[in-house]
Amino acid sequence: MRWIGILLACFSFSAWSSNASSAKESDALSFFDHPFLLGDWYLINPAPEKSKENYIAIKLTLDSNYHFSIDIQKKDYTIDQWQGMYTANEDTIILGLNTDQPQIYAYASNHNMLNLNGVVFTKALSNSLAGIWSSKALGGDDLMASDVDQMDLILQPDFVFLFKVSNPDGDEAVRRGVYFTEGERLVLLYENGEHNTRYKLNRDTLTIESDEGGMYAVLNRIR
Repeated sequence: MRWIGILLACFSFSAWSSNASSAKESDALSFFDHPFLLGDWYLINPAPEKSKENYIAIKLTLDSNYHFSIDIQKKDYTIDQWQGMYTANEDTIILGLNTDQPQIYAYASNHNMLNLNGVVFTKALSNSLAGIWSSKALGGDDLMASDVDQMDLILQPDFVFLFKVSNPDGDEAVRRGVYFTEGERLVLLYENGEHNTRYKLNRDTLTIESDEGGMYAVLNRIR
C-alpha cells in the first residue's frame, strides 16, 4: 500500500553514529552512543529504619553531554551531592573524570533499569508525560503528504511507547518501541533507528514537533 510506504519513510531512521561533530546541536541525542543510560535513575531504600545503609533514596542523573549528578537523601533528611563528568563504553561507566578518585562501575542497562555493580536503579519520569494521547491538530509536510488525519501516542511510565497514525480511508501505520527524554527532547526508539522530536507539555496538552518541520502535532490527554 503506497500510503503506508510513504508514511513509514517519513519515520525512517538514520544509523547510529559515533561521529557527532557534523550533527546539529539539536540532534546530539541521536548520536549519543549509549542512549539507555540517559535520564534520572532512582534507588529507594525499602526499609531505611531497619537498614544499616544511611540513605532514604539516591538519584543519579546522566545526560548526553557526559555530565552526571548524584543526590543522596540521608536518614536525617540532609542531602549529599556529587557531580562532574563521566564516560562509558558497552559495559563500564566511570564517574568523576578528572578527579583524584574516579569511580569505576560495571553496568548493564535497558530502557528503564540500570545495574551498577549489582545495585539496580529504576528510571523515572520527571513530569506527567506518561499517558494516552490523541491528536487535536496536525501539520507538517510529511504528515500532509501522507494524508494523515489522526495520530495516537501511548507513553507508558516504564518508557515503552506505541505510536499510531491513520488516514481518512482507515489505513493505519503503527510503531512500537521505547522512549527517553532530555530537556525538551522526546526520542522514540524502535527497531533500526529513532525519531527525535521537541515537545511541550501543558497540563493535558502535548505538542510534539520535528526539527525539519515534517511533523507537528497537538495531542490531548485521553487518560
